[in-house]
Amino acid sequence: MTERDRTLTIVYQFGKVASTSLVNTLSADPTLDVHQSHFLGEHALQRIVPIAVDRSTNVYFHEHLRGQLLSNVDLTYRMNQVLAGEGAAKLKVISLSREPLDWLRSGILQDIVGYRPDLMDFAKKAGCESGDEEGLLQFGLIEALRRIGEIIDTKGGIVPVVDEFHDVGGKAMLAPVGHGADLIVRRLFFLALRPLTWFEEHFRPCFGICLDDFEQVGDIWIARQPRADFAILRYEDLTNGFGQAMSALGIKNPGTLLTDNVSASKPFAGDVNAAFSSEAAAQLRDRLITSGYARFFGYGELPQPQETAAE
Repeated sequence: MTERDRTLTIVYQFGKVASTSLVNTLSADPTLDVHQSHFLGEHALQRIVPIAVDRSTNVYFHEHLRGQLLSNVDLTYRMNQVLAGEGAAKLKVISLSREPLDWLRSGILQDIVGYRPDLMDFAKKAGCESGDEEGLLQFGLIEALRRIGEIIDTKGGIVPVVDEFHDVGGKAMLAPVGHGADLIVRRLFFLALRPLTWFEEHFRPCFGICLDDFEQVGDIWIARQPRADFAILRYEDLTNGFGQAMSALGIKNPGTLLTDNVSASKPFAGDVNAAFSSEAAAQLRDRLITSGYARFFGYGELPQPQETAAE
């Protein structure tokens, strides 16, 4: 079976939602050509290039973005072929959501090696008197979470923040905000916004549909186009929602969802998790779950999640 004969299946999401587990599970099906991506389409590719080449992007993130950029150029080309009618089957797109504070914790932990130097320098500037690495890292992260909350309050809440992000873009929206003067605060502020803005910023330009175009069926949300089928499920419902999503997409033999737990073994996991158990983190969650994204997926109705098996 050639690539053209297999069903192009893309796990398209904003990261840290067990996408690798999904890809590994679905890749066992020889009839599927499975990929995962965080940004697709000409619009997204054009936006990533300036970030990848910006001199303020440190080497760790530059190399990460460069590799993603090249692979997503190829995947976008293949996707456009299928959407144009070339291929034996329609495109299948799977996406996921995740509770916003828990997602931020996992996202920071994923790249803590890149964030750690800036967080420690920030802690020193913010008056941390601890001389050990763990104390500096926790202090810096807690202070960053607190200042992110202050930025949200300064702008009138998370709903106006998301609206402003879409209206003027990231570079413009923090220019007058004093609390955003520290680069690490700015970076983590925009990281916190990613789940709240991703579907509008990436999904809509790529496929021409937004969350309002999805219909909830059981534990999943589905949408259909002439050459593509879409399913969204919550990370927190992955075990039950996986089978429902595959059935809705017409994927007949998805197998048993593979899971792995790698977060607990990541460097500085204890320090990051301790910072996210702080009052500053709890207060930030209260702000984030009032967003349109969190309301759509019902996160205000759920208790704060604990770390799950499929990170």
